[in-house]
Amino acid sequence: KTITYTYTVTQADVDAGKIENTATATGKDPSKNDVTASDDAEVTTVEAEAELTVEKTADPASDVEVGDTVTYTVVVTNSGNVTVSGIAMSDTLVTLDEAAFDLAPAGTKTITYTYTVTQADVDAGKIHNTATTTGKDPSNNDVTASDELTVTAEDADASLAVTKTAYPTKDVKVGDTVTYTVVVTNSGNVTVSGIAMSDSLVTLNEAAFDLAPAGTKTITYTYTVTQADVDAGK
Repeated sequence: KTITYTYTVTQADVDAGKIENTATATGKDPSKNDVTASDDAEVTTVEAEAELTVEKTADPASDVEVGDTVTYTVVVTNSGNVTVSGIAMSDTLVTLDEAAFDLAPAGTKTITYTYTVTQADVDAGKIHNTATTTGKDPSNNDVTASDELTVTAEDADASLAVTKTAYPTKDVKVGDTVTYTVVVTNSGNVTVSGIAMSDSLVTLNEAAFDLAPAGTKTITYTYTVTQADVDAGK
């Protein structure tokens, strides 16, 4: 007696790499005793090709400034033919708390997170980061994929402003002390480093300093009026 039947291959079979099953025939002999026979068969599936694909986008992707929020969207796709399990994602810029997940072939997972632009990013002119996913194939081998992205910052506009005042401003005589107050302001959008100040009248020993945008530094120093100043009238 020939018996023919069919079976539809499942993802679990491909993950296992094979289909094993046993056919068993049981009957009775004339004395009503059981008569049993069986045979095993193994069918191998296609070769496992475990693969993940990561696609990362950012909004906005350019002209960001300090305090802006960049929203990153990462789409993870199982582009192979076996299930990838325990997939975890990390980012070089942001600490993520996304739970690990599994993906069957052609399955996708979308992960969204945000980042706040810092002054260091604007100083650098860009924000560069990489999203990486790592999971396990059915044989417990690592499956890894990543995608990197660069978001550009607004154009650098470096600028300093200096405001200088004196006290007193008139009627000084020889030997009087004039106090000068200078306020240096970073009026641009990037950090200015190693700022040194000089004065055409006084030798200053003020140490160089840095200023972030909108930052200020006040420097005060004195000068003693000479006869030459009185002769000049100013």
